[in-house]
Order: sequence, then structure tokens, then C-alpha cells
Amino acid sequence: MSTRRTAIEDLLSFRLVDEVAISPDGRDVAYTLRTIEKRPEGEEPAYDYRSHVWVVDAQTAAARQFTAGAHRDRDPVWSPDGQHVLFISNRGAPSRPGAKPAAHLWVIPRTGGEARRLTQAEHSPADAAWSPDGRLIAFTGKAPGAKPASDVKIITRIKHKFDGEGYWDNRYKHIFVMPADGGPARQLTSGDFDHREPVWSPDGTRLAFVTNRAEDADYTNVADVWVLTIATGDLRRLTRGLGPISAPVWSPDGATIAYLGHDNVCVGASNMMLWVVPASGAGEPRSLTRHYDRSLMHHLLSDMRAHPRAGRPVWSRDSRTVFVMVVDCGTTQLAAVDVVGDTVRLMTTGRRDIYGESYDAARSRIAMAVGDPATPGDVWIANVDGVGEGRPSVPATSERRLTSVNAGLLGELALSTPQRFAYRGADDWTIEGWVMPPADFDPGRKYPTILCVHGGPHFAYGESFFHEFQVLAARGYALVFTNPRGSQGYGQTFTSATHHDWGGKDYEDIMAGLDAALGRFDYLDAGRLGVQGGSYGGFMTNWIVGHTHRFKAGVTMRSIANCLSQWGTSDMAYLKGTWEFPGDPWDSPEFYWERSPIKYVKNITTPLLIEHSENDLRCPISEGEQLFTALKKLGREVMFVRFPDESHDLSRNGQPQHRLERLRLITEWFVKYLPPVAVSRQPGALAGTPGGEDGAGA
Repeated sequence: MSTRRTAIEDLLSFRLVDEVAISPDGRDVAYTLRTIEKRPEGEEPAYDYRSHVWVVDAQTAAARQFTAGAHRDRDPVWSPDGQHVLFISNRGAPSRPGAKPAAHLWVIPRTGGEARRLTQAEHSPADAAWSPDGRLIAFTGKAPGAKPASDVKIITRIKHKFDGEGYWDNRYKHIFVMPADGGPARQLTSGDFDHREPVWSPDGTRLAFVTNRAEDADYTNVADVWVLTIATGDLRRLTRGLGPISAPVWSPDGATIAYLGHDNVCVGASNMMLWVVPASGAGEPRSLTRHYDRSLMHHLLSDMRAHPRAGRPVWSRDSRTVFVMVVDCGTTQLAAVDVVGDTVRLMTTGRRDIYGESYDAARSRIAMAVGDPATPGDVWIANVDGVGEGRPSVPATSERRLTSVNAGLLGELALSTPQRFAYRGADDWTIEGWVMPPADFDPGRKYPTILCVHGGPHFAYGESFFHEFQVLAARGYALVFTNPRGSQGYGQTFTSATHHDWGGKDYEDIMAGLDAALGRFDYLDAGRLGVQGGSYGGFMTNWIVGHTHRFKAGVTMRSIANCLSQWGTSDMAYLKGTWEFPGDPWDSPEFYWERSPIKYVKNITTPLLIEHSENDLRCPISEGEQLFTALKKLGREVMFVRFPDESHDLSRNGQPQHRLERLRLITEWFVKYLPPVAVSRQPGALAGTPGGEDGAGA
């Protein structure tokens, strides 16, 4: 069968596996499958997302759709006896005209049939968890509030907005519990604090959860593990946190709680570690992985999904081991941490992105959501060997793929395969990078090359699928993308090296990577270069074109232009001076201005496309506005594109029509200013296949 190049419109056809949840007996795997559907003629927007729960047999790989309808179902959770699946859905009619349908908790029998709504009030539920006996359900939610008397926002809280959620509705998140067969939910916590991630003790008498109940909670990222006794309402704090905490989980004997967190040594650039603390409160927390120089979370980027909720610790049945997720050099792996010896052992290998995991009750089988540069993601099953021996592993021979949800589409496409390489950056550090050759690669040609810069700066590129990259490769472009200092997956020193140095050695790393790729892959055309990036990658794109004239075209997305203004308008940047920058703007105004790309705007001559979302609360649209106005006044080649009703995550979960238009505008800009017209190699140049991954460049 002949193949074709990847098209922008292929975005509409991808089917995306999100969360996975294996049944307690290990026989079935529930997963959510997200699609884009065309709405009835005349309805706006023209396309919308649908998400439904599917169940696949772990033995036969036979999959069946469990839920259906014009709505979004997510976060499936099996009941302890495996006979029901709990999930969150926005199905149903809105509570009032003009409002969006509210999310509720729903339950459906394992045998299938009609789903039944459990919650009655509009709590906006999350983090749902069955009690061990299956009789109760705990969840995080908001107490129902009265409709505001006015649309005027009166703000007294510094943490009054969050990207993707919008402005705070004056309701804090609390822990609720309700009967599993339905009925009113009872609020267990109170106060002007947010609570999250409730998890039941093995005996069902207590709930552990995460909160910061201090008066200055909004001014820090610190959180603690607390325990609530259901019968008495007694609250006990187990940790005295110095940093963020997430994902608490009880040991099977109920004596210990494991959780993820760090002590803010490098604030947002810190490795996430595994900790344990006595559930009784009679003892201090202990980090089991302080010596292990990797972060125990999912950090890899893709334009197929936004920040999957992956990496929650899981105890072995004998309480000797805790299973975790690890980001390691452009991949995500599963690992086992020995509770007594504090040793960490990788359980999986391979150049791939494991972005979801779920263990059965016996901890003998694991379901995984797995993607790679050629596959957006599928459900896999594997055995967990040696659990009782303290040396568990996932033998590669036991891994089986249960779904191929995009087999038809991927079979049509001629995908570009990234070629991994290593090079020397600033300080002679070894940096990892990738080059993607264009579609229909011809070794006798040279190709225009686009340098791509990731966001964060503490996220990372890796072995994941990027539709955007495939679209650009299909248009005749080669792509270079690297993980410069600041990226996760290479150790604490590497990740924290952007400290007080945005636009410094990170910039040197990126440019050294481009030069190394140009020297190693002789089909890249050094005379025809483009650059693009989003968020911190947009900051760096702005910085790059303000410091060099090497690039014929640039695309900056959801970017930072002025570090001074972004500090006070962002939902999170007011914390940047805690560690990332040297203090708040009034402490170090010179630094904020020196590291602002707009200071160097007079140097920008590269034609620049500025894309920004109007509801971006992380890097507000005023950043794009400032840069556009300055460049326009200077008479430079610039275009500003505003996407209404979109957040910072437009490229990953924005309205499908806007995502299509975004990709069209990017490709049109590069085609105009960096035409993908191939030219013959210079005499004496070597022909051959695209480079390999066998060594380091200069």
C-alpha cells in the first residue's frame, strides 16, 4: 500500500488513548479514548472533542466501547471488587440556559449497560476514590455556591486565576464522601484552603490528602500530607513540607504513607523524589530517592495531550517496594524503589514514552499507556516479575500491545523518524538532541531546517509523537530539537542550570546543538534556517532572533517578551523570583530587563509570526502584544495572530478548528519566508541515509 505525507487535517482523525486502569483481577483494562468529531451542520464550533471509556480484554485484546454519547468521559476507576467502573463525565443537560453541562461522578457495571449518575450538586468532582469495602466514594469538589449577583470581579486573593481553568470562582476545593450507590455528598474538610488527592487507608477509617492550610498558602508551592479520621473529623498533619507534595498512597499494612515531593532546593527545577512517612504521625518523613539523580514524574512533551496525570506511586503487596515513574534521557520508564535499602531499579527500557500506568490488586500485572515518535499512544499489558524478591522487573518478553487505535491512519502516512544524536554544549556538557529528516528524503539534496525549542524550561523533548513536527517534515523541512540545560531527565545539576541565567548558557546549548546537527547531518542547509518555540521556547525564540540574524523566519508562540510585565500578569510568574530569577522585580529590575527579549527588539530583523491565545493566563497575551507593537513600529516583517477562548495549551487541547488554523498559519509563514525548495548538494558532499545515533558531535 502506498503512503502519503502527513496533512494538517490528519489531526481530526487521531484517536488518543489517555488514562488506563487495570481491573483488580488483571483481566481487563479500562481506558479513555479521545476523538475529534464533526458537529451537526451549522453548529459552532464545527468540531468538538469526545472522550469515552473503553475496556480491552488483557488476554484476547478484544476491545469494546463502554460509554458513548456527545460528551467527555474520563478518569475511570474500578471498584475494589472489580464489578463497576466509576468515571467523571459532563454528560447531561446544563443546569441553566447558556451554561455548559456540569461534570459529575457516574458509575457503570462491568457487564455494561446504562451509566448512573452519583453526584447531585455541581461539585466539579476530581480525584475520585472507592473505599476499600466499596461502600463509599471520596472525591475532591467544591461546595455549591450561589450565582454571583454581578459580573464584576472583586479580587482580594493573589492566586485568583489559573491557566486552563480561568478566574477563581470564590469556592475552595474540599474533600467529600458519599455512598457508592448514590445520595448526598458530605463535606469533610472546611476552611479557606484547597484540598486534593484523597486516598483511603486500608481499613477504610481514614483519608490521607494533600493541602496547605497556612495563611500564606498562595505565596508558595508548599503542601503537606494530612490524615483525616472519618468518624471523628480529627485532622493530623504528617509532614512539615518545604516544597510541593502530591500523590499520597498508603502501604498495605496501613503503617506508612508514600508520596512524591521535593524540598524546594531548586524550586520548580527540583527533582521530584519518593518519600515515606509514618501514618501515625510519630516520625519524620524520609526521602527514598534523594541519591537517585532523576525526577519521578512525567515530563516529556507532545502535542497529542497536555500534561498527563502519570506517575502515582504504588506499593507492592508485601510493603517492601514502591513502584514509580522516572524520566530518563528523553524517555519515561517504570522503576521499583526498595523501601528498606533505598535502592532504585529500572523495571523497563526502550526509547519510548510511558505516559500512564496501572497495577492490578496482586501487583503482578501492569497496564501501560505507551507512545513513541511513530505512535501517539496505545494500551500495553505486561507482567511484573519478582515482586516478593524485592527485585521486580517488567520483562520485555512479557509485554503485549492490546490496542492499535490509529493503525488505519498510521498505515497511510509516511512518517519521519527522528535521529538521535549527542553533542557538547556550554561548559562542555553532553546534550541530547534529535534531527527529523523531511518526508521523501533524498540524500542528494539539502533541506531548509527549523530549530525547535521546548517550553518549561523544565520539560523535555523525547521519544514521543508530534503531529506538528510530522506536518513540517511533510512540507519538506528538516527539524532540529534538543534538550538544553534546564530540561528534565539528565540530573539535578543539569535541570537547575538555568538558575538566574535565562538567555545565557541555555542559549549557548541550543545554538551549539544546531551547529552540531549542521556539521553531522549533511542534508541540513545552514543557509536556510528557521526557528520556533512555545512558552519558554517562545521566550527563547524571541531571544534568539534578537541575538543573531542567522534565521530566515521565526514563529513565537505563547511567549514571554517582557519578564517585568509577565511577572505580575501571569497566574504563576509572581513565584519566579523565589528561585528562578534573583528576587522580585523591585529587587532586581536590571536583571528582569536584561533578560527580557523586548530589550533587544531593535536587533530583530527575522520575519516573525507571533501566535498567542487570548485566555492565556500563564504567559498573558500582553506579551505578544508588546512584541508585535514594537516590531511594527520599527517597520519589521511581523504578523500577530490572536486565538479567542484559548488557553496556554492551545497546541495540545485547544478547539480543533483553532489547532488546524494554528498549524496552517505556521506552515504558511515558513513556506513564505523559508521556501521548502530543495537544492543539490555542493560538489564533494557525501550522499547517504540520514545520520544515526551512534556518537557525540563537536
